This record gives sequence, C-alpha cells and structure tokens, in this order.
Amino acid sequence: MKLVADSHIPYLKGVFEPFFDVEYLPGHLISQEVVKDADVLIIRTRTTCNHGLLHGSRVKFIASATIGYDHIDTLYCESNGIKWVTAPGCNAAAVQQWVASALVRWISSKNLNPKTLTIGIVGIGNVGSKVVTLGNALGMNVICCDPPRAEKEKITTFVDFHELLKVSDIITFHVPLTRVGKYPTYHILSEKNLALCKPTAYLLNSSRGGVIDETALIHFLKQNPKADVAIDVWEYEPQLNMELAGLSLVATPHIAGYSLEGKVMATKMVVDAVSRYFNLGITPWWPMPNPLTEKQVIGSAENILDIIGKTYRIESDDVRSVTKGFEDYRNTYNYRRDFTG
Repeated sequence: MKLVADSHIPYLKGVFEPFFDVEYLPGHLISQEVVKDADVLIIRTRTTCNHGLLHGSRVKFIASATIGYDHIDTLYCESNGIKWVTAPGCNAAAVQQWVASALVRWISSKNLNPKTLTIGIVGIGNVGSKVVTLGNALGMNVICCDPPRAEKEKITTFVDFHELLKVSDIITFHVPLTRVGKYPTYHILSEKNLALCKPTAYLLNSSRGGVIDETALIHFLKQNPKADVAIDVWEYEPQLNMELAGLSLVATPHIAGYSLEGKVMATKMVVDAVSRYFNLGITPWWPMPNPLTEKQVIGSAENILDIIGKTYRIESDDVRSVTKGFEDYRNTYNYRRDFTG
C-alpha cells in the first residue's frame, strides 16, 4: 500500500515506512497524479481534498494534522467511502497562548485594566473553552456565543451574536469555516455586523480567514481609528492582505497554533488514527525521543500578564517584520512552547 504525506508534518518520517510505500511532498504539490495510486493521505490545510484531487484514486483514508477540516470535501469523501479524520484540539493551548499574547499587547498599549473589560468569545469548542479560562484568569467579564452548541446542549447562558458584538470590548473568533447549514460562519463578521461593534473594539481572528470580510474590516478600521485587530488567518492564503496587515495591531502568518506541544499532538493523533484504521499496532504512539519531556522555565514573574509576556512575544511573528514568504515562514517555524509545556 502507498501513503502520501505532507513533508512539513514534524516527527512523521520513519513511522510508517515498515507498513507502507511512503512518499513525502510539500502540501501544495500533492496532486491528483501523485495520489492516484495512494491508499492513505496525511495532510495539512495546504492540500485540498476534493473531487479534483481524489477522483479516480484509490484513497480510502485521509488524516489531517489540523483542527479544521474546511480543506476536505467531507460530502465527497463520505459518498465515496473515504474515511477522514482531523486532530481536534491538538493545538488549542497554542492558540490560547496566541490570544493571550495579543491581549497583553493591546492591554499594555492602551494601559487598560483587564478587570474592566468584557471579552466576547465566538465558538466555545476546544480552543474557545481555553480562551474562556484565560478571560476568567485575567478577571474579565466573559460572554460566550455558540449557537450550534447552545441549541444542541440546551445551554441558556450563551448570548446572541449581535448582542455580543454590541457589548464586547474584545471579540475573538474560534469557529470552523462553514458556508452552508443553519449557522454558516463565512463572513460572519460582515459590514452589517461590524457596524454593531464598539468604535474602540479589539477584534481577534485565529480561526479561519473567511470568517471575517476583510474588505469590510478595512473599511471599519479606517472609519474607527481607535479600533484594533489581531489577525493570524487570512481569507486568500497564502496571499496576505497587506493593507489589512498595515492597519492591524497584530498580524501573523497563520502560526497561532504552532507550538511544539501542538505539533507533537497533531502528529500523534494522525499516527494513532492511521494505526487504528489499518490495525498496525503502534498505538499509542509518541516521537522518540519525546521533545515534550523537557519543560520550559520562565523564571520569576510579577503577575499573569508578566507570565504571558515571558512565554511568547507575539510581535516576533509579525508579518510586517519577517523576511520570508508566507509558506517558507510557516514551514521553517521555530515551534514555541505553549502553556502546557
């Protein structure tokens, strides 16, 4: 059997060679020609798995080392007997850390007291739940919005999205990118919805680029010079909207989830999934040696804001100061340690 894997997924090389004929390629080079005789794909978001890639292939299993799955045509896979899995929650702590650092930068620049602020969190899944914990730790007033979860679990404490936009000083998005269904998230932050936000709002997006209408956001920022944004995901990746970046307090190249812990867990989850599906007997798997056994030491800290600042300085990843291109920067990123390490 043949397995095709993204060459930029860490710790993967050598794992499946005893079981498969393995081919490694950068994600954007995994093509229909490459996968036509493959049984397994191990990918990231740069490989779009749809009819164009999969038609005529013998692929039966796709494992994505990512939280999201908008790069996988799930309906096509399910109708063609292709099993697909992702790595939900693998880098939730890393994204929490990115949000924390973005908050510290904004709070420090404005000389604000976190205890006077309301943070609105849109999407209360693996990542959003950790951001709830962060907001509470900072003493903020935390409000949550997650219509699908509220409906499914009969949660009455979540608020309406429009109400959240109106009352929040900080609004952060942690949702999948969906275009259909009862609660689509594509351009959920539209021109109409931006008009509901405070003129001093701080908007953060580390979920998916298409969640925010970038053109509308640029207009909002120009009309409201006291507003700020922190952007990690871009609507037309790998192309970045440099006009939006220029108006942003924080602008990073889709690396919010790029911690050592997150990458190890993502690889572990896809390896375990492939092992279970094909009964390889290598579950539970960990890289050897396991890089997570060495813990980080941050020294002394006066308060939680100081601790956050010592673990990660978000300005070091600003797209306006890096010399590498979007893909090169992500593919050669020096994984930071997150709060779990």
